[in-house]
Amino acid sequence: MKTSISGFIIILFISISCEKSDDPSTNKAQEFKTFLQNEMEKQHIPAMSVLVFKEDQILFEEYLGKSNIEKDNNLESDHLFLLASVSKLVVSTALLQLYDQGHFSLDENINEYLPFSVQVPNQAVPITFRILLTHTSGIRDNWDILSNQYYYEEDSPIVLDYYLENYLVAGGEYYNEEENFYDFEPGSNFRYSNTGNALIAVLIEAISGIDFNTYCKQHIFSPLGMVNTFWRYDEISQPIVQPYHYIDGKYQAIPHYTFTDYPNGGLRSNVRDMHKLLTVFVLNGRSNNHQLLQSETIIEMLTPQIPNLYGQMGLHVFYLDDSRNLWGHSGGNEGVATIVAFNPESKIEILLFTNNWEIKISDIYRKAYDLGTDL
Repeated sequence: MKTSISGFIIILFISISCEKSDDPSTNKAQEFKTFLQNEMEKQHIPAMSVLVFKEDQILFEEYLGKSNIEKDNNLESDHLFLLASVSKLVVSTALLQLYDQGHFSLDENINEYLPFSVQVPNQAVPITFRILLTHTSGIRDNWDILSNQYYYEEDSPIVLDYYLENYLVAGGEYYNEEENFYDFEPGSNFRYSNTGNALIAVLIEAISGIDFNTYCKQHIFSPLGMVNTFWRYDEISQPIVQPYHYIDGKYQAIPHYTFTDYPNGGLRSNVRDMHKLLTVFVLNGRSNNHQLLQSETIIEMLTPQIPNLYGQMGLHVFYLDDSRNLWGHSGGNEGVATIVAFNPESKIEILLFTNNWEIKISDIYRKAYDLGTDL
């Protein structure tokens, strides 16, 4: 979600032995694990979870470091990371399920479905579903407002649709014409929008008739068997990986937090659970014997939508690396850095989660993919 990056997890799945072997695959996996350990030391990453998968086959899986330094807890497979903007893949999946059911068309005006009306000031062009899904809405993140919507060790008490209405409708408690919107016609410019993503969640609530958290549990998490994935902090009983800053040679723990616009990056999960969702994008919309999205919708998601504005933008998913044909989404927020990536042709997936602020993940996830192709 937000632009800060404080934690990083990498998950790669493979059965490996730490001992030297004559098997080239085993040696490559061990070399990659050594690379990960070196990166953790160099970049001051307390914990990293890495998973490399191809369809139903784990190629590499590793959990490194401490999920909580103060308690000396080793990272384990069931520990939950805050996913930051990787969370947005769940949001787009939920909306496009409703699209598959025929509830709307991508180029319809969202105001036909919202309980309130959203209009970019001084612009006549309406915001459509496609515009919202491609970050071209003109809705701007006002960080003076967003930064005051963080809550520690508890969920935000502010209801999502109330917050969005008061942020986007003139006269609202959080409304600011100049700071909450860009000065361009919807669809004419690309500007990444966390708030626009949160508005998608409100649309899901309005169209489905149930709150966003319940919708995700009933239509995504339960069908896929994602039993360790949560939007709400108060529903979690599993250990949560502690987010950290690294400042002046020391790790500083950041209290667990939530935010009012939680669909932007508030999901907590682990690599094994998120692999189940990622598989949907490489197996024509199907995972865990469940058809989550139609195959035609997956093709549309992985088609550049605004080539004249930003050629890497699909439907709420990004083309991350053209040389490796990798699609996916990255995330960064206080104490976390995450990325998931997949090649729809080779069907290799990479999941990488960490729990530190400012780290460089590009080399790590690309090496993870290259390992997957070697294995």
